[in-house]
Amino acid sequence: MAANKPVSVAKPYLRDFYMEQRKRLCEDVERKNALDLEIQTRLLITPEYRAADTILLYMARPAEIATSLILHAAFANHKKVALPVCMDQGQMIFRRIDSLHDLAPGRFGILEPKAECEEIIPDEHTLCVCPALCCDMRGYRLGFGGGYYDRYLVDFPGVKAALCYADSMIPKLGEDAYDIKMDVILTDSFTRTMK
Repeated sequence: MAANKPVSVAKPYLRDFYMEQRKRLCEDVERKNALDLEIQTRLLITPEYRAADTILLYMARPAEIATSLILHAAFANHKKVALPVCMDQGQMIFRRIDSLHDLAPGRFGILEPKAECEEIIPDEHTLCVCPALCCDMRGYRLGFGGGYYDRYLVDFPGVKAALCYADSMIPKLGEDAYDIKMDVILTDSFTRTMK
């Protein structure tokens, strides 16, 4: 990824800057796979992952950090696994899956749980793994612009974790009132815990 840093903390500028950075990284498949593997491995050794009964994950699009290792580890560790279903008005719910056979293409063409899958009601033993384009050192994340996670996490009682490339960490994001602070940020070179 590029060594240069963004010149503004305005969200539209940052989103464009880091989307361009992601596109360049996606062209180097071997490097992206290595970074994604390191980030996922870091999550799996955290006390937050070990303590969680339920893992809320996303199915990664090409520009997002992969989650397949976490998904298969959570199945192997006998944890409940749930993936998001995007609804109207920017709302989102998570439905439990027991295997990849529980998935079908949904809104935006992303695999999501079928309608018959049980909706998960999170509790304090739930870990929500969030995608991020960039994060700041205080725990705020910049997503891909839909606002689904910020709306979902408003009253979330569990642990919030963001996956982010180390090159996409900045000192301070210009957060808005509705932005939700993460509890943990996992990168390819460090783990940052806010609690």
